[in-house]
Amino acid sequence: MSIPPKNAQRLLRRFAGRADLEDILGDMDEIYSCNLKDAKEWQADLNYWRQVCSLLFSYGFKKRKISAAYAHYYSQNSIAMFKNYFKIAIRNFAKHKLFTTLNVFGLALGMSICLIALTVTVTVHLMDEFHQNKARIYQINTSIKGEANKTFYSSTFPATSDYLIQNYPFVEAVVDIQSGFKPVVDHHGQLFDFSGYFAGEAFFNVFSFNLIQGNPNAVLKDPFSMVLTEKTAKKLFGDESALGKTIKTDLGTFNVTGVMEDLYQTHFFFEMLTSYETYKKLSVTDLKNDWLNFRNHYAYTLLYEGTETSQLAAALAETAEIADAYYPDESIELRFIEVSNIVPHKWNNNNALGVGWEEKALVFFIAIGILILMPSIFNHTNLSIARSLKRAKEIGIRKVMGVQKKQIKTQLIIETMLMTLLALIISFFIMVPMKEFLLEMVYFSEVVDTDLNIYQGLVFVGFALLVGLIAGIFPAQYFARLNPVQTLKGEVLNGKNKVAGYKKGLFVFQFFMSLVFVTGVAAIGKQYKFVLNNNHGFESNNVLSIPFSDIDKQILMNELSKHPDVKAVTASSNLPGLRSSERIQVSSNRIDSIDVMQVYVADNFVEQMKMELIWGESKAISRSNQNEELVLVNQRLIQSLKVFYTQADTLRFTMADGTKCRVVGILKDFNFEPLSELISPLIMRYSLEKSNYALVTVNSPNIKRTITDLELIWSDIDQNRTFRATFLDDEIEEAYFIFVAQLKFFSVLSILAITISCLGLLGMVSYTTENRTKEIAVRKIMGATKASLFYQLTKDFLKLIAIAALLAIPFSYVFYDKIFLHFLIRYGTGLGVIEVVISILFLFMVGAASIYWQTAKVTKANPATKLRYQ
Repeated sequence: MSIPPKNAQRLLRRFAGRADLEDILGDMDEIYSCNLKDAKEWQADLNYWRQVCSLLFSYGFKKRKISAAYAHYYSQNSIAMFKNYFKIAIRNFAKHKLFTTLNVFGLALGMSICLIALTVTVTVHLMDEFHQNKARIYQINTSIKGEANKTFYSSTFPATSDYLIQNYPFVEAVVDIQSGFKPVVDHHGQLFDFSGYFAGEAFFNVFSFNLIQGNPNAVLKDPFSMVLTEKTAKKLFGDESALGKTIKTDLGTFNVTGVMEDLYQTHFFFEMLTSYETYKKLSVTDLKNDWLNFRNHYAYTLLYEGTETSQLAAALAETAEIADAYYPDESIELRFIEVSNIVPHKWNNNNALGVGWEEKALVFFIAIGILILMPSIFNHTNLSIARSLKRAKEIGIRKVMGVQKKQIKTQLIIETMLMTLLALIISFFIMVPMKEFLLEMVYFSEVVDTDLNIYQGLVFVGFALLVGLIAGIFPAQYFARLNPVQTLKGEVLNGKNKVAGYKKGLFVFQFFMSLVFVTGVAAIGKQYKFVLNNNHGFESNNVLSIPFSDIDKQILMNELSKHPDVKAVTASSNLPGLRSSERIQVSSNRIDSIDVMQVYVADNFVEQMKMELIWGESKAISRSNQNEELVLVNQRLIQSLKVFYTQADTLRFTMADGTKCRVVGILKDFNFEPLSELISPLIMRYSLEKSNYALVTVNSPNIKRTITDLELIWSDIDQNRTFRATFLDDEIEEAYFIFVAQLKFFSVLSILAITISCLGLLGMVSYTTENRTKEIAVRKIMGATKASLFYQLTKDFLKLIAIAALLAIPFSYVFYDKIFLHFLIRYGTGLGVIEVVISILFLFMVGAASIYWQTAKVTKANPATKLRYQ
């Protein structure tokens, strides 16, 4: 249908200024429509231009402009007008209960994930705000620039602290912290693993942690002094006072000199602290002059009041020049960051201390929340436009009565904002249990305060209003643009106002996102099943892992092997299938070196674990001598050594400590570490003394009885040590906790996405069936079956779901198979056809069920009754 000349309308509006022209334009549009029936389009356009020109010089037009100048206030959105908007919104909510319920609940589901993401974001940005001297505490960071790239580290050189405190009087104190304090505590024969830091003497003077027991000036002064958190103290000593107690560990005996409150809202994460003097005792390096090692060492400076940060920057620039001398091929730069700004970590941050919240993780979390929220917003848009015929008549009458476009927009946006505020209340109650469920998968969640506070409340309300604005803009623009004459005639979907394609696009996007998330659940579930059933290149079934605890290892292994249910016994320093941090450098040409994973094993390790030896003799490693150590390696190590094109024998190499080695056996590459890690060069050395675990292969009809017997054997050898035994399969399964976390996360997203999509589908089907009630009644009278009616009502929706599936299949394959799963698991099976087919069938079943639930009522209704509809 043709529309009047736009330029003529613009000209008239420009000359009218503030004057209301809705009635004039309506009359002119009606005349234009009549002229089109009796004349050609160009003649109707010419007549329209003639009317506009005559109006510009008419007395009535001038008078209207003058009146508008005096009545400007009354055309604005006054307080009374806003009250009217609220009344209209509430009446509309009450009148269209199904529409309101679907919209509010859909928005609440979509907003819930966003609220969790906002909660974590606000919480992380409030970390370490409780320190009294936070504005004067700075962490020293290191930047190393080579020929190819520049790497930023949160850590720094041990010598930095002493140099700053000795040469710059504006530095009040420096706290040295060395991570990696992981003692195995032997408490009354029970072994406990703890994590902590080596911390400087001034720790409790610089930071505002509450020390419950002990002197803050002395608790970390002496070597082998220790401070426990409340939780750790209670775990070890119950209700008894821990102060003055001794703790035996694999690193020595420590004296408890203090107990502090549990950590809260801080980037630090530890269960116990020991003095930095302890680290000096255990270290073989002169830390005051160590300008080479910067990993895992952290320095926090406290400046005197009134010190400018420019002074610290200049001091660090001078200090970096000293470190530069030790790195001739690289450039060293020292930076600083205020303690309250350490988290979230920057995108390019490396070797960060404590809680590992990163900016990219927060951005990803928020992006996921927005992806879930978008279908909810699309639902609102779709349902708003689906009601266009009924709502358009209301808008048309209001326009004829003189309401301006901006007032129409304001009213509709306010309605949407009220709806999102209602959704905010519901989403908060959805968010609380969901937040606890998701945060259980986060390692450091216990140290963050995610309870509702004033900051979160303001962010939530602002977020709800923003969502209301975004969700209401398109419907507001759409309804404000409607022509009042056409709307009163029932001609809504004409010209620019035709939005059928837009609605279909939004509908397709909703189910596209749902299928992507459902496919993610199937893909991750497949990988999790794979890693549990895969043997990783060694035998893990029926293998018990028993940690050695200062017990005579040879006697224990001999006694265990005598049990009739024990088929074989060996030992290793690390459990296969778990992460290993023990690395050493080796070189075959005395110039180039590579990092290799080092594992100590006992007799028959390769045979018992059923590893494949492609060359050599595995038992030969026990015949090492002082001049040469015989070792086993994997194929990856041989390949790495060949890269140097050395003329020497690749079966011989030298370790960093000078030990000369000769390869006597080559193992087929296997996953000694989890499948998420690349297979790295590996060397196996013979040493029962340096082994940490006994690996016992059992074959028993009553495994509980067998373990009890093994515990008795342990007790006969050492009654003071606690016996612990776990199956290697269980240990490996725990190592894949990330898969369980990802499965839970994607399952939650899938449920939300599908529910939101089905709510939108339900609303669209409800409106469609409502508007086609007469048609359905006539079809039933003419003999149409229920099956044919169901087909007529559902075919368009099922086609759109099919289009969504066709778009989601290639996207899911590229995203999961080529990107996501590549980082989650290096040696997986990828996304399979079966998982994709199951996901598609599941989506169609859910969609069809939603459609049938609504259409069944219409197809079963009495047609005679429905013919009286309207």
